[in-house]
Amino acid sequence: MIDSSPVALVEFALDTHIRLWNRAAERIFGWSQEEMLGRAGLPMAPPSRRAESQELFARVRAGESVSDHETVRLRKDGTLVDVSIASAPVRDTSGRVVGNMVAYTDITERKLQEAELHRLNAELHTRLEELAASRARIVTAGDVERRRLERNLHDGAQQRLVTLSLSLQAALEKLESDPAAARATLTNARDELALALEELRELARGLHPAVLSDRGLRAAVEALADRAPVEVEIADVLDERLPEPVEAAAYYLIAEALTNVSKYADASTVNVRVDRADGHVVVEVSDDGVGGADPAGGSGLRGLADRVEALGGTLEVVSPTGTGTSLRAEIPQPG
Repeated sequence: MIDSSPVALVEFALDTHIRLWNRAAERIFGWSQEEMLGRAGLPMAPPSRRAESQELFARVRAGESVSDHETVRLRKDGTLVDVSIASAPVRDTSGRVVGNMVAYTDITERKLQEAELHRLNAELHTRLEELAASRARIVTAGDVERRRLERNLHDGAQQRLVTLSLSLQAALEKLESDPAAARATLTNARDELALALEELRELARGLHPAVLSDRGLRAAVEALADRAPVEVEIADVLDERLPEPVEAAAYYLIAEALTNVSKYADASTVNVRVDRADGHVVVEVSDDGVGGADPAGGSGLRGLADRVEALGGTLEVVSPTGTGTSLRAEIPQPG
């Protein structure tokens, strides 16, 4: 039973000489039975744990049992092994302590699992903090955008419509007494209405481009390329329709990237690619500009990262100084 035990069983005499060394002890510590029987001095205790080992031995010599004590012990090759120690006094027929029986359980695998679990917990905690910060930025950005829309509506289209209402009232009052003046007022009102409609179209285009809704991502990207102040080479863009959130994220990523290129990159060419790989939609935008873009230095790239991460994706920005900037987003595509 002792030899077949998976636990290393070692019996020490009270002077620390080893009296029992089973096969599991040979396997865990590396020394053979012949090398260890009769050996004294607690040879498995590394120098850093010598005092600990002596203290445990003294407790058992005093009649105390020890269980589930986790520590490290030395192997023959000089490496350390994580073990859990259970030890108990060996008594003679009179009850006098005459030895110390120690069971060593190799807990290396458990320690590795605990370390991996700790790493995963720390990673999850970090991701949750990032998600909370991302959501806070999204909420803040949404509030800012709503205020901008309210201001634009109030100062733009709403004012024009108020003016139009007043003009129509004035035309109505002049319709019989001064038809010519009424006609002129109506003509001005027509022009004012056209401007109001154009402003509303511009606002709607900023919220969600009609070409993206009507014709899909390829047509929307081509429209962006036509308006861009630099040459845009569309290497490849998926023709089929994608889920609306994925399409919108890809579109705004490309739009923001092209805006950044025109503002900061001093580039002559931009390459755009939208493809699919491993269940993800992959969006890549690269330029031959001056580089040096910092995602942490502005709200534009940070906002794009938040948009991509909100869909479970990732955004990578590579922008070494002097060699251009490359953005790569991977967005999961629901099956």
